Amino acid sequence: MRDVLKADELKSTVFAETSDLVEGMRERLQEDKPTLPQATCSFAPRDTVSTKRLRIEFSWVPRTPDASGRNKLPGPLSHYDVNGAVGEANDISSHLRVECVLPGADKETSKQILLQGEASNTLLMGTEVQQKTINQQITFLYLMTRRATEALGCENDPLAKNPVVKPSPPPAE
Repeated sequence: MRDVLKADELKSTVFAETSDLVEGMRERLQEDKPTLPQATCSFAPRDTVSTKRLRIEFSWVPRTPDASGRNKLPGPLSHYDVNGAVGEANDISSHLRVECVLPGADKETSKQILLQGEASNTLLMGTEVQQKTINQQITFLYLMTRRATEALGCENDPLAKNPVVKPSPPPAE
């Protein structure tokens, strides 16, 4: 995290404890609009006084590409495969999508959609972003999404392996 934010000391803000994340994500699964994101936390260099920070959110997204483009990151994108999880990133944001099969009554619904982790690093705005920084951000997002899959109790344990970030071709339209 220190490398991603280029800071020795960090401050964090927690928007949702683990139990809040689980409750909120399960509620969203039952709603008509499960794609509303749930912010969990943000990180910034300790001496930052602006609103720039790295923010982590989670949501449920359709398995098929969203025709409206509402869930699409703007600008040129890099695409990734991280141990089977599908990732994409622009210069400040990244998405990671993974199948998360929930236990019990939510099992069938969870099989129809994907869990998406999103990292938005506004500290990078106005800077020339290096590929190494994007790879670090995708790796961090993988680790944070793994924590979410563990908290949610994903039966398929989709992110059990250590992250290996590999470039991949863009998905077929």
